Amino acid sequence: MSHAILRYRPKNTPPEWEAVADGVRMVVATVADHVPYRLTTVLGVVAALAVSAERAGLPRDPAVWLEQSTITRCLLENDQLKPKSTQTYASVLARVHETLVWVERGEAARPHLQADRSRAEPYSTSDLTRLDVWACNLPSVPTGRGNALALLTLGAGCGLLPFELLSVRGTDVHVLPSDAVAVRVPGTDRLVVCRSLWEEALAELARTAGPHYLYAPDRKVERPKNAISNWVARHRPGDPKIPVPDMRRLRATWIVSLLRDRVPADLIARAAGLTSTASLAAYMRWVPELSRDAAIRLLRGWA
Repeated sequence: MSHAILRYRPKNTPPEWEAVADGVRMVVATVADHVPYRLTTVLGVVAALAVSAERAGLPRDPAVWLEQSTITRCLLENDQLKPKSTQTYASVLARVHETLVWVERGEAARPHLQADRSRAEPYSTSDLTRLDVWACNLPSVPTGRGNALALLTLGAGCGLLPFELLSVRGTDVHVLPSDAVAVRVPGTDRLVVCRSLWEEALAELARTAGPHYLYAPDRKVERPKNAISNWVARHRPGDPKIPVPDMRRLRATWIVSLLRDRVPADLIARAAGLTSTASLAAYMRWVPELSRDAAIRLLRGWA
């Protein structure tokens, strides 16, 4: 995540960007784990606000940027925003302002009654088994069975976000000397080791894809809009017993499986691209408590 923040530049970069870039990055890095919006969305909205404030001659201070008068000026003067986008901008900036205030006080962001969209429910073992059977019964073409297995192996197996999954090519997947299978996540410094349940399928997909993308290998655009959701809508299981594939739920399944195996939280956070372990707390409700004997072994220092 930190790498993505540092690399970010607005489209058609305005001349004011360099003057406000550090402030934008600081704000987004502070709130990124606490707001229920995609990182790219938060970056774009905060950047637009900061550039608007710079053009108005306001101090280069995030506290000034996030004042309601500054936000209102930004929304009114941006004639390229459609009504729905204006509402989104206002919601993002309100949540960023609130979160920044709470973090500066040394407290967690105040919980909202609305569910956090980034904390989806993981699939059960039986659900994953059904999804695997569904995937293997699709037509044996890259955009059939191949796409389904890419979702499962890179989602439930590696915990990648949708935009990360779309960027992975066969050459990003490596079989290590230990026979473990790892993915070098494009655009980051992360090397994610696939869960053993999915490693053989992932390695085979990578061998077949070669230098092409694992998901929809013949496409020319790296991140086509709605590429995953449109494909799922066309191929979703017809059997009501089989759940609909969902990347958020697949990533949640990966995180929860690691937590259940008592993998250290800081290691999970790094593999997931999170800036801290705080975001993992929301997944603990799906992690059973240790038995008394297991707790004694761990506290004593025995595996």
